[in-house]
Amino acid sequence: MKSKVNSRIIIVVIIGILGFCNMLWSAQTQASDKSTDYTAASHNLLKIEKSGVKNADLYNQLGLSYYHQGNTGKAVLYFLRALRINSNHADAKNNLDYVINRSLDRELYAQPSFLSGLFKKGFDFFSLNALAVIVLLLLIVTVLCVHWLMHLGVSRDKAVPVMWLVILGFVFLLSATMLGLKYKEYHNGNMAVLIEPEVAGYSGPGTEFGKLFTVHSGLIIHINRVDKDWALVTLPNGGAGWIILSGIEKVKPIYIP
Repeated sequence: MKSKVNSRIIIVVIIGILGFCNMLWSAQTQASDKSTDYTAASHNLLKIEKSGVKNADLYNQLGLSYYHQGNTGKAVLYFLRALRINSNHADAKNNLDYVINRSLDRELYAQPSFLSGLFKKGFDFFSLNALAVIVLLLLIVTVLCVHWLMHLGVSRDKAVPVMWLVILGFVFLLSATMLGLKYKEYHNGNMAVLIEPEVAGYSGPGTEFGKLFTVHSGLIIHINRVDKDWALVTLPNGGAGWIILSGIEKVKPIYIP
């Protein structure tokens, strides 16, 4: 009797072990399939990009594909490229914030003050094209207001047209300034992202110099100077150092015809 009970226990244990192994195998297979799907998706999206398409949605999808493959550097790179085209792209902005908040170097990003954060939201709300149209319309209305003031009779009250001219002039100058900053940001060729898993920063262009810091894939940096295979970069917290040039990629795409 005892022998039969022991046999049943052994059979149940074996079945349990086999079921657990099957569950692990299924999970690994599903993960492998998903990884393969994302790899195929990024391959197809890259073919579209190489055909000359510049689209924020395309770049955002590429960023998602790379993130699900575990490539944080490329994910951040393409989220930034999406925001470079459309700074108010909600999905790309949320995805970028999510990746940064989960990164190993999240402490290097300074929290903006209330006023600077408010200005940044307003600045990002308008795309480069939208700002250009707004500035053009404001210029036309301002010129019409000047024309109205110039042809107003000498005996007529000029307080109203002067008030409108001051308001429109202020809004025009503010919009024109934002347009200039937006244009400079769009053509900025110094913003880059670390694409290697781990990169060391040195006090000079070479490993023989003193090591200053270690940073990781996905960190957003600015290139100040290039010396052969090395780049002098600025970190989000204001720190600076030399890192190997092959470990970074610029946000502004370089298209080779």
